[in-house]
Amino acid sequence: MPALEIRPLSDRVGAEILGLDLSRLHDGPTAAALRDAYARHHLLLLRDQPCTAADQARFARLFGDVELREKNLVQAMEPDTQHVSNVRADGVFGRGDLDFHLDQLFQPMPLKALILAAIEVPAEGGDTVFADATAVAGLLPEDLRREAEAATCRHAYTFAGTLAAEWNVRESTLSQTQPMLWPVPGTNSRALWVNKLTTVEVLGRTPDEGRAMMQAVRAPLYDEAIQYRHHWQPGDLVLWNNRTLQHARTPFDETLPRTLRRTPIN
Repeated sequence: MPALEIRPLSDRVGAEILGLDLSRLHDGPTAAALRDAYARHHLLLLRDQPCTAADQARFARLFGDVELREKNLVQAMEPDTQHVSNVRADGVFGRGDLDFHLDQLFQPMPLKALILAAIEVPAEGGDTVFADATAVAGLLPEDLRREAEAATCRHAYTFAGTLAAEWNVRESTLSQTQPMLWPVPGTNSRALWVNKLTTVEVLGRTPDEGRAMMQAVRAPLYDEAIQYRHHWQPGDLVLWNNRTLQHARTPFDETLPRTLRRTPIN
């Protein structure tokens, strides 16, 4: 196996891995090198990977267990995977743009990581933008940072009716409390765990106070200095840490097909 070449993608987020073929089994030194690169960069990009769903799931298991928490209304056509798609009958979450978020803060613990692999994507739009949620605390005014370190938020989401049908997931209602700034294990860092859509309150504050605080702590996410923006090409595969990076999806022409294979990791 040739030595891996690891090339940073931005000052804060991500690295491209060159010299890796996902159709092969990787263990030992290669697996250790991949896990080390992931720990340092929080996001790994591999290009020109015509991998199968089984290849993708095998790669995912180098970093944790594959766990599909959302249940499709239309059964997924391949095991251990879903498709973020606006054209597949079994596609989930395939339409619209999305603001910065971490997946599943309304669960007892959000997913550890996610993989998306591009199968068919429009030439423009539908980019995924990643922001370093561990950089946010250092960009906040000191008084707000201290308040955020002590704060707890409630996260809730209801998949029902038109939304559940459009996103092809079974109806459910979930709610969970989490720290506003989550201490990252083994480090001195804290990651911002506040979503625009699914964080519904800051405990102990009035609704107006809570909304104002959430807006203030989220403001640094939009600083391009802590972001990496990925423009998808067919064959791209991106693995990222869902607990330390927030991600967003830019608008795209929804009359054009967009399909990415999704593997959630816990």
